[in-house]
Amino acid sequence: MNAGEIQHTKFLRESGLYNEAAQFLLKILKQNPSDKLAKLGYAQALVKEGLKENLISLLMRAEKVLFDLIKDDFSFGQAHDELIFLSHYLNHMGSISKYYHEKIMQYPDREIYQECLKKVSATAMLTIPKTGLGAKKKKSFIVGIIGYLYVMLACVGLVLSLSAPKLRKLLMPSVIFIVVFIGKGFYEYLKGSKKTQW
Repeated sequence: MNAGEIQHTKFLRESGLYNEAAQFLLKILKQNPSDKLAKLGYAQALVKEGLKENLISLLMRAEKVLFDLIKDDFSFGQAHDELIFLSHYLNHMGSISKYYHEKIMQYPDREIYQECLKKVSATAMLTIPKTGLGAKKKKSFIVGIIGYLYVMLACVGLVLSLSAPKLRKLLMPSVIFIVVFIGKGFYEYLKGSKKTQW
């Protein structure tokens, strides 16, 4: 990457345009697949977007890119640091610890593996934030169940309002609630489809 490309990537990331940063870096990687800085930047953009949008598929892709980076250049410290952080967030500390143990046995003279294992041990003692993927999934599940219960009640209200003249007042609120729920589901589907471009 040249100075202009680095500056442009930095601008996109600081603006919160992680999708655009990733796409820009992919173009660079198509021209020069061995560009380590572009690969690292691409992985970082995937992590930022994955955390922002709660998309585990992006985080898994970033993990693969980071593994490829350290396999190509074992001394690339920044890639190791990013991988350890991401492994902590994905709850992959056991597998990353095993990876570094194996590398230490295989290459005892490479100090970077011992340093990384120390970082893994220190990081493993930290608690994953409540805003992590697990917490969001649990919250989404509970909110989803409550939403479906309300829809069922709205459907019951709709049926009652059509069958009993005394309950006609329930008709409009029930219809509005059902339409809003369907619209919200359609919006979230479109939003999820947009993210599959990665």
